[in-house]
This record gives sequence, structure tokens and C-alpha cells, in this order.
Amino acid sequence: MILIPGLNSDGEVWDETVRHYQKNYTCYVLTLPGFAGQPAIKADHFLNTVRDEIINYVQENKLKKPVLVGHSLGGYMVLSLSVKAPELFGKAVVVDGLPYIGAAQNPNATVETIKPMADQMKNSMAKMSPEMQKQQEASYGVTMATDSVHIKKVIDWGRKSDYKTTGQAMYEMYTTDLRKDIAGIKSPVLVLGAWFGYKNYGVTKETTTNMYKGQFANLPSAEVKIADTARHFIMYDEPAWMFAQMDAFLKK
Repeated sequence: MILIPGLNSDGEVWDETVRHYQKNYTCYVLTLPGFAGQPAIKADHFLNTVRDEIINYVQENKLKKPVLVGHSLGGYMVLSLSVKAPELFGKAVVVDGLPYIGAAQNPNATVETIKPMADQMKNSMAKMSPEMQKQQEASYGVTMATDSVHIKKVIDWGRKSDYKTTGQAMYEMYTTDLRKDIAGIKSPVLVLGAWFGYKNYGVTKETTTNMYKGQFANLPSAEVKIADTARHFIMYDEPAWMFAQMDAFLKK
């Protein structure tokens, strides 16, 4: 089982998940370069570089159809890996991640319409001062989980991250649309979504379910389940629910 954390997150985010599965799986936990204090790398396409390194690792170490589990950006990576090397990987679990984040709020959005915003975001993050980064992470962190201990962790990881890498990774997710490509995924896919963190913005469980089903329309076999009260970090807010969904899916 390969576990990929989200944007700016430390692999530690999967500690409970590893405890839950380590009896039955060898768990490979990643922390991506530039995130949560890891040294950054220079790469023209950051996410594709990481994707190809994971593929090489699996091939070189002859891992047999490892299960992929990814959160947020990690969920996008799980889809990207399953598209690029469909025969290499086993079942896939996407925890609050999407094939195209650019269309999360507007299903008609395309890479062309989103690119100017993505350019601007990447440039402003590359120029952000450490003080601004601190403030940004504090305001972002409180919407991501429910418990103050978890919120503090998320904020700390964000503050330790290399913001050039963060901006580059976000830019690549906003300018890469995998919605058509996921049709080529061969393994079963479980998608776990969250809506509760956005309920003050008029988002409902129903609108979130429809948005997810729309994003995964080209992979009708994907199972989509939406958590009741979890914010973005589902593994922190509703671990029992998450494990129940994953256990049932992995046993099939």
C-alpha cells in the first residue's frame, strides 16, 4: 500500500491509517519534496516528476499491484499514476481529491479558462514573504479539520513548506484535467469526499455528491461516498467512517 499525503502535508497524516492496515499490507508512506520541511527539488513539471519516480520505484522493487491511497493532491496523484500505468497498480482510494480541481466550483471550467488565474496564483505564491505565508496557512488551516490539535499540525506543515513548490504543484493541478483520462483506469476506485468545511458557503452534501459524480463521469465504476461531518482531512475527522469504507472496498 502506497500512501500519498496532500498539498504541504507530512506523511505523518497517514499514521492512524498505517496502524489500521500494517498487519495486512506493507505500507510505503511518502512526503513529497518541498512539503512540510522536506528539501525542494528543481523540476519543470513537479507532479509528473514525482509520479514517474513512484512508477520507477514500484517497477524496480517489483511491488505487486500495490494499493494506492492519496489525500487531496495525493488523490490527484493516485489518479495520475493509475492513468499512466494502469497495469502496475491495484485498487485506488482517493480521499477528497479530484481529477480536475479547476472545475470543482464550475463544471464548465477548462484549463484555458482557468490558466490566467493559475498563473497569477503561482507567481504570487513564489513572491510571498514568510510572514504572509504564516498568515495564509493560519487562515487556511482552520477550515481543514475540526480538532485544534489537527488544525495546528496542518498549519505547521504549511508554514514549513517551500511555497514555490506549493504554488507550482497547485498550478499543475489547475492546468491538468484528468477527467477524460480516468476512463483508462483499469483498477477499482473508491472516492471519499467531504463537504462540511464549506457548508457556510452554501455547499450541501447533495451538491458535493453531484460535483464528485460529475468529475468521475468517465469512470462510472468509481464508488463515490461523501462523509457526513468531516472537513478536508477526513482521516482526522471521521477515521472510523473512512476505515469502514476502505475495509469494505479492499475486501471485495
